[in-house]
Amino acid sequence: MRFELGDDYCIRSFLYGDAISLAKHADNKEISKNLRDSFPSPYTLEHARLWIRYVKEHESTTRFVISHKDEAIGEIGFLAQADVHRFSAEIGYWLSEDHWGKGIMSKTIALVSNYAFEKHKIVRIYADVVEYNKGSCKVLEKCGFKLEAVFQKHVFKYEKFYNQYLYALVR
Repeated sequence: MRFELGDDYCIRSFLYGDAISLAKHADNKEISKNLRDSFPSPYTLEHARLWIRYVKEHESTTRFVISHKDEAIGEIGFLAQADVHRFSAEIGYWLSEDHWGKGIMSKTIALVSNYAFEKHKIVRIYADVVEYNKGSCKVLEKCGFKLEAVFQKHVFKYEKFYNQYLYALVR
């Protein structure tokens, strides 16, 4: 799968050759501070290789590389839920700090959300955002996501509690 975003950016399937650039861009505290603790920090080449292998074997139709000039600079994916929540999906993403503020994530989120709605029959996409990640809040709102809830002291990161915002886009 490949979606062109313009200006040499695209969303595409993972390649084993993405490991070096993925590790280079993911190994950044400004990125890891906004993600769950399961996202490694520091992020090594071995982490990238293991992650790419996992995605290619298990989630190749729901997780994608964000690429600039064929260099992996981030990723986006959605996780369809199960049972009575099977028409809902959680979306998650990160982008190299070098590419922040260029409108890439708003295009990426819009395209992947539409793909989830059309190809996977999802009717509700949601994202959890830690309160200090204002950039992610803005990009989700720009893509039509609505703030549905604020969970008080729901995130514990760096020895401190933070609120978590729940955004959703419903078709």
